[in-house]
Amino acid sequence: MNLSQYFHIIASGKIIQINTLEVNKLYPVLYVRRMSTQYGPTVLLTLQTEENINVKVYLPRRYAEGFADQDIEDINTGKNSIS
Repeated sequence: MNLSQYFHIIASGKIIQINTLEVNKLYPVLYVRRMSTQYGPTVLLTLQTEENINVKVYLPRRYAEGFADQDIEDINTGKNSIS
């Protein structure tokens, strides 16, 4: 993946609510970002939908602790892939 593709993945996509995703459907995770919001720490995922359109989803705060910094780095660099 070249640099412009990487920036496109990170920058594109609108933020949607997690409950709008289809249950039992796999969405490839393209990018993970740890964030601090007014409600506390959370994780923002950039997902690829089947139409190749990126969407962003905030995970519930309880999942923020489940992502170690190394896990986030591995996903973002392509060493590890999750859906």
